[in-house]
Amino acid sequence: MKRVLTRRGVRLIEGGAVISEILSVPGPTDSVFDVLAAAVVVLHGGPRLALLGFAGGGVVAPLRAMGFNGALDVVDLDDRGERIFRSVSGAWRGPVSFELGEASEWLRSKRGKFDSIIEDLSVVGPRGVTKPDVSVRALPRLVKSRLNPRGVAVFNLLPVKGWTWPELVESVGGPFRERRIVSFTEFENRVLVAGRTLPSARQLSVALREALGAIGSKIADGIAVRTSV
Repeated sequence: MKRVLTRRGVRLIEGGAVISEILSVPGPTDSVFDVLAAAVVVLHGGPRLALLGFAGGGVVAPLRAMGFNGALDVVDLDDRGERIFRSVSGAWRGPVSFELGEASEWLRSKRGKFDSIIEDLSVVGPRGVTKPDVSVRALPRLVKSRLNPRGVAVFNLLPVKGWTWPELVESVGGPFRERRIVSFTEFENRVLVAGRTLPSARQLSVALREALGAIGSKIADGIAVRTSV
């Protein structure tokens, strides 16, 4: 994991890809993290949020900038990024409870249900950063089971060798009644938003752009929201 200082904080790079943007104050990262945060905020899942995969906590600054004040329950197999996050961020980060562990085991061990769950797990493979097998097979059903009935799940999808985008979306989003896919003009990621009831793709697009624009995120004009890939 390589650490690069920026004028706003620290950028973490692994496998040639940026895995986190850690800011010293709340605000936009101008990246996929802003959309992960915006999806949670605009869908009003509630105050209890689980974050599966932390890296350097890139989603925290945009979440707080958008007014999300709830507690973050976080799990990751590696705490290097979390230590950097603690050193760069300030008291504005709010309640962030970090635990070392495997995401599935951790999620099963938690009492009660979550209002929102962000799945942001990744591994470095021969072709760069990709998703671990658990993210596209077993984890989505578990995530659904640990959500409140009106809760929302937000998945940060990356290309996986041997899988097409429609196959990935079907495998991850299949357990949920409704899903929306956010694509980007500047990033290969797709963000899958899933839950029991969701606004239309057009309504979600408008809401996401408004939330992103409100914090000055440069990614606001670089997204498209669809019902299918």
